[in-house]
Amino acid sequence: MQAFLEFLAAQPLLALGIILTVGLALGKINVAGVSLGAAAVLFVALGLSTANPDILIPDFVYKIGLAMFVYVIGLSAGPAFFRDFRSRGWQQNLLTAVVIVLMVVLSIALVPMLGLEAMTGAGTFAGALSSTPGMAAIVEMVPEELRQEPVVGYSLAYPGGVLGMIIVGAIGAAVLKVNHEDDAREVGLLPAELVWKGVHITNPKAHGRMEQLRELTGQTILVTRVINDDGTHTLARQDGPVRPGMTLLVHGEPADLDAAIAVLGEEVPLDLAESDLSYSRMSVSNPEVTGVPLRDLKLAEKGFMIARVRRGDNDMVPGPNFTLNLSDRVRVVAQEPDLKQARSFFGDSERALGNVDLLPFALGLTLGLLLGAIPVPLPGGSSLSLGFGGGPIVAGLILGAVGRTGRMNWQIPFHANMTISTLGLSLFLAGVGTSAGAGFRGAMQDPASLKYLLMGMIVTLAAALACALVGMWVLKLKWDEAMGVAAGLSTNPAVLSYLNQQTGTELAARGYATVYPTAMIGKIIASQVLVLALL
Repeated sequence: MQAFLEFLAAQPLLALGIILTVGLALGKINVAGVSLGAAAVLFVALGLSTANPDILIPDFVYKIGLAMFVYVIGLSAGPAFFRDFRSRGWQQNLLTAVVIVLMVVLSIALVPMLGLEAMTGAGTFAGALSSTPGMAAIVEMVPEELRQEPVVGYSLAYPGGVLGMIIVGAIGAAVLKVNHEDDAREVGLLPAELVWKGVHITNPKAHGRMEQLRELTGQTILVTRVINDDGTHTLARQDGPVRPGMTLLVHGEPADLDAAIAVLGEEVPLDLAESDLSYSRMSVSNPEVTGVPLRDLKLAEKGFMIARVRRGDNDMVPGPNFTLNLSDRVRVVAQEPDLKQARSFFGDSERALGNVDLLPFALGLTLGLLLGAIPVPLPGGSSLSLGFGGGPIVAGLILGAVGRTGRMNWQIPFHANMTISTLGLSLFLAGVGTSAGAGFRGAMQDPASLKYLLMGMIVTLAAALACALVGMWVLKLKWDEAMGVAAGLSTNPAVLSYLNQQTGTELAARGYATVYPTAMIGKIIASQVLVLALL
């Protein structure tokens, strides 16, 4: 066995392959409804490097892995991040900042209370909150002869920083009997099944354009057909007129349709078999139609319109400002002869979707890395930067919200996003796991190290519980989103991976992306403040 471990130390690429294979395989194992997913890669890497500290994955691997992971997370979360920030995002970021400050205060109290070395304790703080940039900032501040101390503290606390968050997430969900799908559906991240109904307009106030019916009813609905007096169906232009006496076919969630019909008039039965309009599902593979508001695509003038959009596993009713992404599945309504033109317009090519244009991805990632490399001067001559984790997610959030710049479409197909996300996360976990093995092995042979493990676990659990409980009770977040905030505070993709695996929704990812930039910067500053307080 020792010979095999020495062989792996000399073959880091093979070691990486084994870590990924074994970790991803173990991550599929489900015990009492719990599985680790890609997070298992971290523990395989940590175990292997603890057995032989010479097994190291080059730093470049985990750096590019983290950068890729957080960048595509930012692309996905960008539109919702900026849309929600004024109404709710600022509260989550304020909570994150307050919790970081409280963890600094807690650490200042724990270090002397437990009789810990100051700089090792500072590194323990960084490890407990999974802040590699924070640990690096500490190393830069202390004299050269003390630089190993924060690294050791970080290595001791880091595994517990991951496990502690996961434990809180698992136990909390079980104790509170969280229904992940119901919670996501309630906040609009897992819409109910879409249906259509006929409505006869009787409300004398129902005047204006089709697209104004959302404002009039206060519901997310879409009119796709006008039923004429002779029983024929015509496409409903969104800029077309609405008036009492009309009969319309309206799409939406059942509750939204019932509420809208109560405002507009009365429900009437319709028989679509008698209509000469047809509908068909097709994939969006033409980059020219993505990132452009539907209003500007002028679909009705081309003889067809979109009734529904399926993105991932979610169906949505698009409004005039809705923008399509590559790999979206659209339900198109048109005359039978016009469906062929619609198919050509949207692309509907799996081959084209498989041939992903990586230029926007590479350019956006590069912009993020450049942003992360910009130093921000601090008093005393030191500086901080967003780094290879913070810069890409900020760039991803911005570019994801922008969607399109000229002919450059920043979004990438859904399946490509998911693949890059998992690959980047796995590379990061494999690299950072092996980097912690040496310190972890040495610490396990020293009984005094248990104190650092204790401090790290206290800080981790306190931070997770503060985010989760305050998020639920004060900010009225669902459990999964509150734990996403906790994962974002830790800036640890392994925790987010676990939450995504267990919940099957995007609630945790929304909380994670909302607070990640604040947490990244806040922990760098907090780590330096802690050093100054302990010196």
